[in-house]
Amino acid sequence: MYGAGGQKRVPDDFVRNFTIAWPPCQEQAEIQAFLDHETVRIDALVEQQRRLIELLKEKRQAVISHAVKSFGEGPEGKVGYYIDLLPGYAFPSSGFDHDDGIRLLRGANVSVGSTRWDDVVYWAYDKAQGLDEYWLKEGDLVIGMDRPWISGGARVARIRNSDLPALLLQRVARIRARSGLDQDFLELALSSQEFKDSIEADMTGVSVPHVSPEQISSFRIALPKLDKQSEIAQEARRELDKLENLLEEASINISLMQEHRSALISSAVTGKIDVRGWQPPAGSSVTADTTQTEAV
Repeated sequence: MYGAGGQKRVPDDFVRNFTIAWPPCQEQAEIQAFLDHETVRIDALVEQQRRLIELLKEKRQAVISHAVKSFGEGPEGKVGYYIDLLPGYAFPSSGFDHDDGIRLLRGANVSVGSTRWDDVVYWAYDKAQGLDEYWLKEGDLVIGMDRPWISGGARVARIRNSDLPALLLQRVARIRARSGLDQDFLELALSSQEFKDSIEADMTGVSVPHVSPEQISSFRIALPKLDKQSEIAQEARRELDKLENLLEEASINISLMQEHRSALISSAVTGKIDVRGWQPPAGSSVTADTTQTEAV
C-alpha cells in the first residue's frame, strides 16, 4: 500500500497480478458448498449471541429503572440542588499532543458505564497552571454531552484510579454528589430511562444532539434517606455486575466465533483442510452447484 495517513491505497497492478490457487470448478463448488454450510451455522450462533446481548441490555436497564423508581420518598426536587456539576474546559485543539502529557477526557472517551482510551490526546504539564478544578478525581461521574445516548444506554461513567491523571475537556460534564445524595445512587439515576425521558424532548442539536448542564440539573428526583440510597445502589450493583459478566462473555463468544469463521474460510480456500468430496448433511439446502463457477 502507498499514500499518506488514511489515504493509503492498493496499487491497481497489485490486484491485477495477484496470484491465487485455482482448483478445478468441481472442487471450487465443493469448497463453496462446505463454506456456505459452515458459515451459515456460525452466523446463526453469532446472531443468537447478539440477541442475548440485546436482552441483557434490556435487563440491565430494567434493573436500573427499578432501583431509581424505589426512591419515591421525601419531597421531589431538582437534582441540581444535590450535585456539583462542572462542564469541561475548552482546551484549544491546536495545543493537543498525541504522544505525551496529561490525558484529556473527551466525549469519545466516555462510554456506557466505563471510560475508553483507545483514542487519546494529551495536554502538556507545563500548560496546566490555573486548571485545578478540571483535574478529575477517582469516583467522579462523567457524562458525554454530545450524543448522550447510544444503543447501549446513557454515556455515563465513573472515573477510576486507572483513568488518572486526566483533565476534563469541553462537551463532557463532571458530576459529584453533595451532602444528602449518595454517589452510587446518583450514577444509577443518571443511567436511568427516567433521566433520559426527562430531558430527551428538550434535546438540542439536530445532526449531533446534545444535553446541556441546565437540562441535567433540572432532572427531578425524590430522595430517600442516605442509608436507603446506599442500600438500593449496592443491591442494584450486585445485579448489574452479574449482567456485565454475561455481556462480556457473550461478546467474547462472538469474537471467537468470528475468528473461527475467518480461519475456516482461509483454511478451506488455501487447501489446509481437504473438503473434496464433502457432502452436506441430510436435510441441508446447500449443494455443490458448479453452474455459476463455470459461467465465470
